[in-house]
Amino acid sequence: MRFKGKTVLVTGAGSGIGMAAAQQFMAEGATVIATGRNLDKLEAIPTGGKGKLLCRVSNAGDPTAIAELAFWIEDECGALDVLVNNAGFNYMNNPEDVEESGYQVQMDVLVKGPVFYVKHLAPLLRASDNGSVVNISSVAALVSSHGYCPYGLAKAALNKFTEDCVVQVPGIRHNNILPGFIETPILDGAYGEGASEQLAAVVAALEPIGRMGRPEEVASAILFLASDEARYINGASLVIDGGVSRLHTVVSALSGQVNLGTP
Repeated sequence: MRFKGKTVLVTGAGSGIGMAAAQQFMAEGATVIATGRNLDKLEAIPTGGKGKLLCRVSNAGDPTAIAELAFWIEDECGALDVLVNNAGFNYMNNPEDVEESGYQVQMDVLVKGPVFYVKHLAPLLRASDNGSVVNISSVAALVSSHGYCPYGLAKAALNKFTEDCVVQVPGIRHNNILPGFIETPILDGAYGEGASEQLAAVVAALEPIGRMGRPEEVASAILFLASDEARYINGASLVIDGGVSRLHTVVSALSGQVNLGTP
C-alpha cells in the first residue's frame, strides 16, 4: 500500500472529488483527515476497512480556522505528508452580474484557503520524506466560457500560487490538477437541480470522449502526484478533462447556450 503510515489532509472531503480521494488514500493505508462544513457527510465517507478516517469541521476560507486545524493536526497526528486543497464553493456568474458577497466567498475558499493552508502546514509537510501539496484547479483557468466569473479567475490565481510555491516554499512538492466536466454535486448547487443531467447530455455530444469524468478518475491522479512514484514531479499542471478543453470554442458556445460552466 503506497500510503501506509502516511497522514493526508483532504479539504472539501464531504462529496465529489474530495470524498473519492479520501476513500482511495484510505484504501492505500493512509490516515485521512477529512475536513468540510458538514460533519455528517464527513463521517459518512466509506472507509472500506482500511486506513483511518479523522473528521474535522473547518472553514477552508477562514485563516483562523486553518491555523487552529494546523495546531490540531500537529497535536493529534504529529505529522502530515500530503495536503489536497480541494474545497470549493459553487458561486458562478457573468462579470456584469457578479455580486460582492459571492465574489468574496469564492476568492476566500479557492485562493485564500490554499495560501493559508500552505503557510500553516508547510513545516509539517517539509518534515515528511515526500511532502506534497496537490491543488485542485480547473480547466476554467485555461479557457473562457459563460458563467465562470469569478470561478475561473480564482482557479487561475491558484495555478499561479502553485507555481510560486515551487520556488518560494522549497522542500515540498507542489502540483496542480485541472479537472474538466466531472460528475459532482457542485453542478446542481451552482446551476440548479437537473444541471448535471443537462450538462451530461451536452458533453455526450462532444468528441473525443463523449462523457463526463468521474470523481474517482481525478482521485487516482491525485494519489499518483502525491506518491513516491511522482517524487520528481514538481510544478506540474495535469489536465483531466477527456480532451474537451481542446474544443474550448465549442464548449464555450454550448455552455453559454445551456447556461452551464465547468465546476
